[in-house]
Amino acid sequence: MPMPGVGEEAPDFELPESSEETIRLSDEARKGPVIVAFYPTDWGMICTMEMKRFMKMVDDIERANARLIAISANTTISHRMWKMHLGITFPLLSDPDGDVIRQYDLMIGETDLLRGRSTRAVLIIDKQMKVRYSWKAPDPSRQPDYDEILSVVKGLSP
Repeated sequence: MPMPGVGEEAPDFELPESSEETIRLSDEARKGPVIVAFYPTDWGMICTMEMKRFMKMVDDIERANARLIAISANTTISHRMWKMHLGITFPLLSDPDGDVIRQYDLMIGETDLLRGRSTRAVLIIDKQMKVRYSWKAPDPSRQPDYDEILSVVKGLSP
């Protein structure tokens, strides 16, 4: 199944957060738009830059009555340590078996250095679980258009 595009329904999922609390996408979406950021790995240079940039956006995201969650194949222990190191305040969800990453068709190929990891991608999911924004990096070194993400989220705000 390909990564869901704009207007398509987002597959629901439930994954553990760094605190070991389980988070379900549909529960978060009922509260308002959800930015779902898939990234290759904790501690990576570009992933660190991405999370720092998202941290600068958190207040604006929350003012738009939206939330941000990030997903990688790292363990909850790795997430906890990385969150503390960077001061990340939004949930980092752990998908060590890659089930959700595969469900969204974001698994990096077996011949790549980052095999078994997610490629970088961002989706914005609305209250009806419809995809309102979908971006997939042409290669893992690319970052999303943060201004565009914020603009879409603000446009979904009541």
